[in-house]
Amino acid sequence: MENKIEKLREVLKVQSYSYEQWRMFAYIIRKVYDYDFYVNDGNIYIEKGEAKNKPCIVAHMDTVHPIAEDLSILEVDGKLTGFNRVNMTQTGIGGDDKVGIFIALQCLEYFDNIKVAFFRDEEVGCAGSGNADMAFFDNCTFVLQCDRKGNKDFVTNASGTELSSKEWQNSIKNTINKYGYSYANGMMTDVMTLKENGLKVCCANISCGYYNPHCDNEYVVIADVMNCLSLVIDVIEKYGTKVYKHKYTFMSKYKTNYGKKYKWWDVDNNGKHDVGYKYSFDIENKATGECLCCGVYSKLIYDNYFDSHLCEDCMTIYAK
Repeated sequence: MENKIEKLREVLKVQSYSYEQWRMFAYIIRKVYDYDFYVNDGNIYIEKGEAKNKPCIVAHMDTVHPIAEDLSILEVDGKLTGFNRVNMTQTGIGGDDKVGIFIALQCLEYFDNIKVAFFRDEEVGCAGSGNADMAFFDNCTFVLQCDRKGNKDFVTNASGTELSSKEWQNSIKNTINKYGYSYANGMMTDVMTLKENGLKVCCANISCGYYNPHCDNEYVVIADVMNCLSLVIDVIEKYGTKVYKHKYTFMSKYKTNYGKKYKWWDVDNNGKHDVGYKYSFDIENKATGECLCCGVYSKLIYDNYFDSHLCEDCMTIYAK
């Protein structure tokens, strides 16, 4: 365990910022140099093993925190946070998504057959995954991403985009429940973009133990990170050899006499097929003041396109 904690601290120490993530890029390249890998459009793709089909882990290399003069990692009561010793202030540690990078690298080391992808510039609109080499995912059994705050969400719907099938959710439900997780809705991240790009298998975004993302007082709970890692390993060990296919669906707005609902469509080669309505999942977040995207508690702004309440920072990203 102590070795894993030191590796987590090592990843968190690497500073990274959107459009300025070369430090993290170089760090990852050094870690994966002995594996089969290639770089395309600033994204890193790694494959390990001879199996025909492999599970896949993805993470993004950038954070929202500008490069500081100093980033020291402090541990208090099992929590890690960033501290700038030059100006003696707490600073964002970048758990979003350095924790995801840590988990991906751990899985790459642990499993004999696996694929891993690291994307650039997720925080400015999923620029890297938006231009992903989709052929890399052709033989994947499913795709997991650890890029969500907290310790309990296993996201199956991102901004209205369905990420996985009921078959897969029913298969793994008992396993994720064992680690304290349950199915949840979330917002944009790389797996959502991959699904929109035509990813043909199930995917998910998972809470991985960072808190107060995008804030100077962001912190990482070591026990929650390790619990998430154990969950990911368990899911891959039990279900990683079977291909869980899933067809991309998207939503558009639709109004009825009973108020605002989402009109859902199913898309295949024959065109669009109506599959019914679903209500907005933003009610709880609006009441608590929690941004549906990053989880920051702040004054929220209503976004008409997503019918959701977002913080000012996330609103700016989506506006781009």
